[in-house]
Amino acid sequence: MSGHEENEGAPPHVAGEFFLWLWYQSETGQGRVDFGEEGGTVEYWVDDRISFRAVGEDKVSAIMTGDNPSLTPEAHAALAGGKVIRDVRLALRREDREYTVTLKAPRIEIAAAKLPALVKSGDEGEVLYERMFLYEELHFILGGLFRAFAAARCSEEWRERTLPDLRRWVAAGPGAAGALDAEAEAS
Repeated sequence: MSGHEENEGAPPHVAGEFFLWLWYQSETGQGRVDFGEEGGTVEYWVDDRISFRAVGEDKVSAIMTGDNPSLTPEAHAALAGGKVIRDVRLALRREDREYTVTLKAPRIEIAAAKLPALVKSGDEGEVLYERMFLYEELHFILGGLFRAFAAARCSEEWRERTLPDLRRWVAAGPGAAGALDAEAEAS
C-alpha cells in the first residue's frame, strides 16, 4: 500500500466542521445526544482548550485555554476571521461518568483522554476490565456524536436552517446563543 492510500480518509474540512458543530450545539443548549434506551443521554461541552488554524495550513495560529475558552471574544473573532478549528478539548458526561478528550484535526484523532475515576480496590483483572469498559464507552460516545453530526450535515435542514443559524451565531459573538434563540422563536 502506498503512503497516499494509508492517509486517505474523510476530506480535511470534515473535522473542523464537526468540531464547530459540537461547539455551536453546546453553546446553544443542544449539547446533548440521546443514544436511545441502551445508550442513554450524553451531554457535552467545550472544556478548557480550543485551537485554530488558517485555511490551507496545518500550523496552529491561535490557541484559547482556561475556563470556558469558547466563550471568549477571541475565539469567536478567530471564527469570524475565517480560521477553522484544529483541535478541541471536550467534556462528556454519561450518567455519573465524566470524560475529557482532546480531538485533533484533520483525522479526528484522540490526542488525549481522561477517563472517569477507576475502581480503587479489587484485583488487577477487575481494574483492567473497568478501564477497557471506559475506553469502549468513550469510543461509543464519540462515534455517536459523529453519527449525529453526519445525519445533521447530510439533512435538508443543514442548508436551510443550521448553516444560517451557525453563521448568525459566529457573527453575533460569545454569549449570543440566548438572543439568537429568542430571535428564532420570534420569526
